[in-house]
Amino acid sequence: MGSFIYLDNSATTKCREEVMDAMQPYFCDKWGNPSSLHRLGFQSRKALNHAREQAAQLVGAHPEEIYFTPCGTYSNNAALLGRAQYIEQNGLGKHLITTCIEHNSSLGPAKHLQSRGWKVSHLHVSDEGIVDLDELKKLITDETSIISLMWANNEVGTVQPVAEIAEIAAARNIFFHSDAIQVPGKLKIDMSAVPVSSLSLSGHKFYAPKGIGILYVRKGMEIAPILFGGGQEQGIFPGTESLSNIVAVGAAAELAHSELTENYDHLRTLQRLLIDKLTSHSAVRLTGAPIKHRLPGHVSVIVDGSVGEQLVLEADLKGVCISSVSACKQAAQDPSHVLACMGLPREQVIGSARITAGRFNTVEECEKAAEILLKIFTKRASTANPAPAPAIV
Repeated sequence: MGSFIYLDNSATTKCREEVMDAMQPYFCDKWGNPSSLHRLGFQSRKALNHAREQAAQLVGAHPEEIYFTPCGTYSNNAALLGRAQYIEQNGLGKHLITTCIEHNSSLGPAKHLQSRGWKVSHLHVSDEGIVDLDELKKLITDETSIISLMWANNEVGTVQPVAEIAEIAAARNIFFHSDAIQVPGKLKIDMSAVPVSSLSLSGHKFYAPKGIGILYVRKGMEIAPILFGGGQEQGIFPGTESLSNIVAVGAAAELAHSELTENYDHLRTLQRLLIDKLTSHSAVRLTGAPIKHRLPGHVSVIVDGSVGEQLVLEADLKGVCISSVSACKQAAQDPSHVLACMGLPREQVIGSARITAGRFNTVEECEKAAEILLKIFTKRASTANPAPAPAIV
């Protein structure tokens, strides 16, 4: 990876060479509009349909259930606001159940719906970030029409019991949306086995370019458009398709699907290494769930007496790229809403750091990065809590 070690793969991943090679012809050689009737248009439509098949295979869906969007944020907004629009048009109950640890691209639509008269209930989470299924059941009423819970949390890596949540929602005929943006290439996604109603993905989290997202909507689960135009993407996402990016995310989806077992094992190895080394000092504590309930490759910690942004900057000076809170969030000086919802006090929340390995990281560089980070973390902790002066005798 050159002169630096990149361990911020939950924020974004590099675009794979195989993905770049797949998308390159659609800039200049195969530039047709997929809606055109001539040979260039047909060529582009064929490429778009193939990418849809690749994305469908990744999540165990049918191609007609796959929509291409500008990004994961747009997918979350379109699913929640589009379903809400459909519910309002059909006079159904206006009650949404979610959590306070969702990504802002889901919390934002929920807040907007609340301003439109919706009742929004927030599930509590444990100190590991896991929801209580009994509380979910108790919150459901005859007015509940949407449940929105992320599959895996971007800040602490906690994986929710999505299959059980989906079954609870399906039993009450409730639309269940899941933000699964952090999951592809790390855990299996199979919509043929898990009755999720809609699912959001983002290409740049699994080695495709930025600027392309995926929304899965189960057949028979209606969402209304929130934008209007030429009718592309079955009328849900109008506008000329970003064909090169769509081809890219299709290629990335195929690779993520075919390499899942290999990638899972590799990320688990790196994750255990990082956790063992970084938490060897008492001032560094793991946040979120243990490995069996955590995304592969994901490590999140709090460092006593530190400020997350300072840790990130010091690590960068030493050649290691990590993050604090979420790179999708502006005003990074604000404490993490995720850690706060998990019950951590502000003085600990501000000392959070996230270290996330990817498929291109090696054992050797993770060992080196862990040594560098541990020195930074322990130095910060000792500065905040200096040893007492020796007693005068």
